[in-house]
Amino acid sequence: MAESAARIEAVTRLQQRWGAGIIRRGVEVGDAGLRVAPVRGTGVAALDALLGRRGLPDGLTLLRGGFGAGRTTLALRALAATQAAGGAAAWIDAARSFDPLEAATRGVALRDLPILVPLHTSEALEMAGALLGADAADLLVLDLSLVRSAAVRSDALERLAARARRAGTSLLLLLDDAVPVHADAAVSCAVVSWLRVGADVIGRRVMLTMEAGPRTGATSVVDVYEGRGARADLRIGRLPIEEVACAPLRSTGQH
Repeated sequence: MAESAARIEAVTRLQQRWGAGIIRRGVEVGDAGLRVAPVRGTGVAALDALLGRRGLPDGLTLLRGGFGAGRTTLALRALAATQAAGGAAAWIDAARSFDPLEAATRGVALRDLPILVPLHTSEALEMAGALLGADAADLLVLDLSLVRSAAVRSDALERLAARARRAGTSLLLLLDDAVPVHADAAVSCAVVSWLRVGADVIGRRVMLTMEAGPRTGATSVVDVYEGRGARADLRIGRLPIEEVACAPLRSTGQH
């Protein structure tokens, strides 16, 4: 109950400072209950295999990669897993690319998700600091994936990482490759092939590589299917929705 109240209080303070419209969609107002253990799984077996037994660490986890490499899908799956386990989550949409339909397809409960939309990068970092300082989330996703690298200061991100470690929070950062920053874990995403049914592209095969963390150098492959679109019959009929959201193939282990 105290954790739920802390999250509501933190969101209220953010609204007071930046205006009520800063949160684009719903905030949980009920009592989420007490959580008996930290929420660390990502909901994607291939990514969990890279992160190890503890899953997402306290502090900063980077998801790097180019546009369309599956970063957002992985983040949404981790967010849905956190919510499913009773954890609190929030999303800071500095990239202004959050798609609620895509998120719902990946299992996210939008009603329980604060989505903050900052005007610029420094405001996004300040919002993240406010949520971390209030111990208001088990998982905080900061989407800087479309932000110019010159606007992102690595020292500011590392200060956020330190705050996340003190708070026992997982800070998941979506970031392009150009920004150097020390992280507790870092995973790069790269498309290696497209998945097709006939002439239709229904997804992509993504190579995940652990660049920093307990299993540095390990790789996994995951098939990321389109979350919505013209292949609804494929998702609903021929394939279970969980498989379509993000279907792991294998973990190749250490290299």
